[in-house]
Amino acid sequence: MKYPIVKLNKRGVKKYLENHLWFSSQEIFQFEKIKNEIPAGSLVNITSEDNFFLGCGYFNPKSYYSLKLLTKENIVIDEEFFLKRFSKAMELRKIFYPKESCFRLIFSEGDFLPGLIIDIYENVAVVQIQTLGMEKLKDFIITALKKLFDFKAIVLKNDSSKRLEEGLELYIEIAYGKTEEIILAEMDEIKFLIPILKGQKSGFFLDQRENRRFIKNIAKNWIVLDGFSYIGAFAFYALKGGAKKAYLIDRSDFALGLAEEVAKINGYKDKIVPIQGDVLQILKNPPQSNLLILDPPAFIKTFKDIKAGEKKYENLYFLGIKALEKGFLFAFSCSYFLKLEKMKGIIKNSLKRLNKEGTIIFQGFQAPDHPINPSVEETFYLKGLGIYVQ
Repeated sequence: MKYPIVKLNKRGVKKYLENHLWFSSQEIFQFEKIKNEIPAGSLVNITSEDNFFLGCGYFNPKSYYSLKLLTKENIVIDEEFFLKRFSKAMELRKIFYPKESCFRLIFSEGDFLPGLIIDIYENVAVVQIQTLGMEKLKDFIITALKKLFDFKAIVLKNDSSKRLEEGLELYIEIAYGKTEEIILAEMDEIKFLIPILKGQKSGFFLDQRENRRFIKNIAKNWIVLDGFSYIGAFAFYALKGGAKKAYLIDRSDFALGLAEEVAKINGYKDKIVPIQGDVLQILKNPPQSNLLILDPPAFIKTFKDIKAGEKKYENLYFLGIKALEKGFLFAFSCSYFLKLEKMKGIIKNSLKRLNKEGTIIFQGFQAPDHPINPSVEETFYLKGLGIYVQ
């Protein structure tokens, strides 16, 4: 297909050969010349300086990573392109989640589609588009989804602040079909109410699936404190595994209200105690528990936030260990910038400061429907440690 041409310089070609998908202005040949010639968000052909074809992608000179690669083939980026990519992604999901009705179909660079995330909840698809280039392709995306699946509705949940970096407006709309604002979906024999329009991200956090399953398997007879609980997914998995009681702490009255409804649906009404407030403050005088889960929002969103964010994690994990007389702490981070070894160091120092003994009995990561692209480090973001404090 004949698209406008963007050439990579030698530095850019080197990155291309290392299978990178993102290229900054410093890796684009004659960037200053072409930035005003090619409209932002355009599909482009990518070549080397000597006109060797490298692939197709999209171009936005206003973004730090101005060029993103979609394919190394010389093909048209259209409905058929997305049909093939979605089918390929679905084949992978069927291998490790053959019977699941809720899963992530597309995880941006993890599925070689930068700027696109698609979560499926039963018969509803929630699409998140984070780049201008992908926004311009949304009609192809929606049509391909309709052809491949029998969806009741397709929702565009485009309210992420990442879109502002691309000069995009924030909006939420039902692009196809009809759906309620809150839908009922079942995972691991637990019924959840998922707020796909008003909730965080796509309405639920599918990336923690395997970590929740581990906690369910060890939770029998324990008392759980679920910090940053949102609608209580960790707590309900623990209760499914036989936990005696679960305290749910969150700032959001809306989320805790949903959690109470989920408890009623699943028969756990008398086993949960919702607490609205700041987890850090509540941990200074917490309810007694022996299985504590801390899954905060990302404290480090950009490189410049690293030092301040690490301090927040240090404070949180310290308070978590302090709150336990004896039992399990499951500490998570969804910050790409907080590395696993740094987490281990924080835990080690916290145990030392508190004169407590503890061992790491679990290391957890994002579920396999959030595949990690080894050439895009940012796709490996979720990590967790289970510490047995004694």
